[in-house]
Amino acid sequence: MTTIHNIIVPGVGGSNEHHWQSWLENRLTNCSRVQQDWQQPILNKWVEQWLKTIHALDDNASLQIIAHSFGCLTSIAALNKYPEIASRVKNLILVAPANPIRFGETGFSQNNENSYFEAFKELKLSVPTKMIISENDPWLSYSDATYFAALWHVPTINLGQVGHINVDSGFGAFPELMPHLLLNSKERMFERTSSLLKSTQRQFLAQSGL
Repeated sequence: MTTIHNIIVPGVGGSNEHHWQSWLENRLTNCSRVQQDWQQPILNKWVEQWLKTIHALDDNASLQIIAHSFGCLTSIAALNKYPEIASRVKNLILVAPANPIRFGETGFSQNNENSYFEAFKELKLSVPTKMIISENDPWLSYSDATYFAALWHVPTINLGQVGHINVDSGFGAFPELMPHLLLNSKERMFERTSSLLKSTQRQFLAQSGL
């Protein structure tokens, strides 16, 4: 299997050490994190930083992109603006995308009429993609999430009422994400070992009556 390079794309505010993206980054090999001005969600600037991260890699590197919130919008916009990158993307994971109606050219949208909502309705995704969503995400309603997923022809994975799938909603570790990722050989070995240790621990506790 071709070696995959993982691209972590956080949303507004970044992803601190307690966030599931940081947890994931520590488990993956060949991993880069897109760096942004975390409090200034200017889409064009974020897209250029996204591209800069990609260009720092080998031109032939196969990519897996794991994005959260506004990082999802950044990744979608970037793949539409730079379609030549799409052929290298083997997997795109969109976790709790932010609603494009909240953003415009200058960052946070103060007037929905000037938002990116209509623009994102016109965008396409030509790479293998999954969208992981919540039924009570304050940044994107369930109905809007399924609406955009249908427009983009992307399958959804509904985790239920789990908020914005971030630290505030209890997502530090995020093992539920792992089955949806393409893993390199070392990562697969790590996951098998981790699962075996957890299984052994459960058996020990059960036998001990704990």
